[in-house]
Amino acid sequence: MNDFLAYRFPNQAIETCSGSIVEIDNLNDVDGFVFSDFEARTFYQFQIKNNHVKTSNYHVYPYTPYVYTTREYILQAHSFLNGINQLQLDKAIFSRVKSVHFPIEKAFELFESLCETYPKACVYLVSSEYLGTWIGASPEILMESHNNYIFTMSLAGTKKTSQKDVAWGEKELNEQDLVTQFIQNQFEISDVQDIELVGPYDFEAGPVIHLRTDISGRLEPNKIGDLIQQLHPTPAVSGLPREQALQLIASVEAHDRFLYAGIIGFISPSQTKLYVNLRCAQLQKDKAYLYLGGGFTPASIPEFELDETENKSKTLLFCIDKVMRK
Repeated sequence: MNDFLAYRFPNQAIETCSGSIVEIDNLNDVDGFVFSDFEARTFYQFQIKNNHVKTSNYHVYPYTPYVYTTREYILQAHSFLNGINQLQLDKAIFSRVKSVHFPIEKAFELFESLCETYPKACVYLVSSEYLGTWIGASPEILMESHNNYIFTMSLAGTKKTSQKDVAWGEKELNEQDLVTQFIQNQFEISDVQDIELVGPYDFEAGPVIHLRTDISGRLEPNKIGDLIQQLHPTPAVSGLPREQALQLIASVEAHDRFLYAGIIGFISPSQTKLYVNLRCAQLQKDKAYLYLGGGFTPASIPEFELDETENKSKTLLFCIDKVMRK
């Protein structure tokens, strides 16, 4: 019972608790804070023992993810792009891991800095003997529900906030539209009623801007868990067609995504607030391993995709640098 969890949803207070993480079979009839791996094959629930506690003892996972050199990334990205063309995929997400110096003892300081800097994000810190220590600030809602009202978003495309007056390119517009179409199709298959789309529009997430479309509708509460598992992993973190994209990711990426791009958040019979675990890092004793993805289409240029992942790393790096300067 020495696992630790801290989290902060947008416009809500910070919650801290101790307890233990356990595996669960699915998201039906669950009441509490949950996680999943990237492909949502394994689900975890944080079982709370004590509220309003803090910790200075953080768990370290026994294995570290593989970190590409720049040359390795470019070579693997070209291989990934060849796979997209051979499989005739519309898009697929190729991710990498970036490591930076960061002492794990400062984990809660980093959590507080992320909360302060990104008020619109779901910010969390979890430390478990089973999972190690993870931290993140995700802007992407997978699903919100209030009784039978459900809401999600399509989020794709990335540019710096300094480029807000620069028009979106055809690649980014097409990438975002593919994600939107996928979610709308899943809603229709799942018999979601009164479907409404708003967007796309610019959405600022710290130092970067994404294209976002809001998607809402109505669905019986007992069907929401099944819909979540149908939606995830969305094309924004996997690709289209999804199954072929997942196979390509597994064959080319040198690391296990683990909790990166998985599900994280709170679920209950009457209310759900789940996010996609983006802008996250696995903390080891003296390093933070940042997980970063880029959306590849047949027209992608690997060097540009590398720049996109560097832009995404700034979400965490900004706060890491701030904490380290104290």
